[in-house]
Amino acid sequence: LHYIRAVVYEALRLYPPAPQTMRVLERPLKLHNHTIPAGVKVFVPIWEIHRDPNNFPRPLEFLPERWVRRKDNKNEEGAGIQWEERYEDDNHGSTGEGFVPPANRDAFVAFSAGARNCLGQKLAIQESVTLLAILLRCLKFDIVPGYVPQPRKAGPIQRPHGGVPLIIQRRTSC
Repeated sequence: LHYIRAVVYEALRLYPPAPQTMRVLERPLKLHNHTIPAGVKVFVPIWEIHRDPNNFPRPLEFLPERWVRRKDNKNEEGAGIQWEERYEDDNHGSTGEGFVPPANRDAFVAFSAGARNCLGQKLAIQESVTLLAILLRCLKFDIVPGYVPQPRKAGPIQRPHGGVPLIIQRRTSC
């Protein structure tokens, strides 16, 4: 389930449900050479944070591999492909041509961060991973050729304009 979780994280990174949020500073905040006083409203641009190459190199690419890496299972017969979580200091395979830099987990704020983050984020991720795993056992999902996501704000959240047209097929193995 590690790879499915990475797919969920990467989808939320590229298309966070809430592309921005705002907070009121409870105490002064020192940023570089400036101090922002308490009581000031601070805009948190989640969309931009998730697409900043300093946080996520190759930010416009959908790369679940920034969250996981293939597990070395040379000694396990017939184990198939297995995945394990990946962290910022993991530069395993950094010399290869297809190297995907690890995600900056501190910059992943799809559920906000700190004391006011989403209380249900772990449940939401676990439910998404479980549901996706169940669906993928017997169904294959393809995006309609030529579809380009067009996120639109709908109040404080965003959603794809016109939905996401999918081709859903039953897998022959089911």
